[in-house]
Amino acid sequence: MSRSMVALVASLAAALALGTSTWLPVVLRTDIGLVAVEPGLLTVHPDARGIATLGRGYTVAAYQSGFRVSASSGPLVDTITRGSPVSAVVGEVTRGEDHPREDVEATLDHVRIDEVRIEPGRAAYLGEIYAEPDGGGHERRMPLRLTFVLTTAGVFMSAHVQGADGVVVHLDSMPATAGLPPALPDLNLRKRGWWVVTSAGEQRAFTSARRAVVGIGPAVRTRGLDLRPDGRLDVHVWSNRATLNLSGVPRPG
Repeated sequence: MSRSMVALVASLAAALALGTSTWLPVVLRTDIGLVAVEPGLLTVHPDARGIATLGRGYTVAAYQSGFRVSASSGPLVDTITRGSPVSAVVGEVTRGEDHPREDVEATLDHVRIDEVRIEPGRAAYLGEIYAEPDGGGHERRMPLRLTFVLTTAGVFMSAHVQGADGVVVHLDSMPATAGLPPALPDLNLRKRGWWVVTSAGEQRAFTSARRAVVGIGPAVRTRGLDLRPDGRLDVHVWSNRATLNLSGVPRPG
């Protein structure tokens, strides 16, 4: 083997080692500082249920069992079945030596949707998120607004909880969920927790066998993806507003 070939092989091996050293600790790590947040109950007023047409084949459906965003090619994402689509988190996220770490003081897990306001290319669901009464009989409540807006790429979803330090969006599990670099590694993300790379992933963070592409924002906030719970995919955003950019890849032919 010539010296040039040896140098090339050495360079490629070094590059591979560098890439592996970046992602391998994350792949092997089971406790990366994400706190499991369980969804609660969902109640949707009958007047707010049904399908809202956003345009260009995109729709959002609200049922007593949950929400579904679809494109003309099929469903993009579902919130969990018979559970709250979001939870509010009270606490903080700190920067550890290797990764962020969540410190959750309390969660508000139950969601009640009272009304929907539909405009061209937009559907907003208004209600509140609340927790069971504590030992003193006090019940904590926060206003909630779920908004779905048609964009040039697909659908922009926003979950805004006034008074929350963080928001967790509870999605139904997606087969073959894989990361999209640079936000997440290009591999199957199943049964693990991940942190989204800072300032990346607002438009493209992961995809699935449904041919949906999901972005997580806001990019300036700390964000995580938890696939450890059985049957669901939890998106953690340390802000009072979590956003998802949803787009579909057209089916061939």
